[in-house]
Amino acid sequence: MPNPIIKILGFLDIFVGITFWLFGMFHIIPSSFVLILGLFLLVKGLVFVIGLSVASVLDIISSIIIVASSGVVIPKVIVIIVSLFLLQKGVFSLMS
Repeated sequence: MPNPIIKILGFLDIFVGITFWLFGMFHIIPSSFVLILGLFLLVKGLVFVIGLSVASVLDIISSIIIVASSGVVIPKVIVIIVSLFLLQKGVFSLMS
């Protein structure tokens, strides 16, 4: 039986990825909302890094980039890489 927590976190990864992409490319999302999503991703990464998961370390790095983007302009290529990472991680979580 699939774990519903993994599915919920997968949906949230997809939501954060799409939101960050919209913010980074078009600036149509408020930076305060992106900051909150980045902090959420940071907490999630810190909780799961105990298991020494590479994906959790990448979550922490992604969250730092997302939090930083609320104050400074991040290059679009970085926005695309972080967004794609979160999207693929979310899709794999949903498929598990």
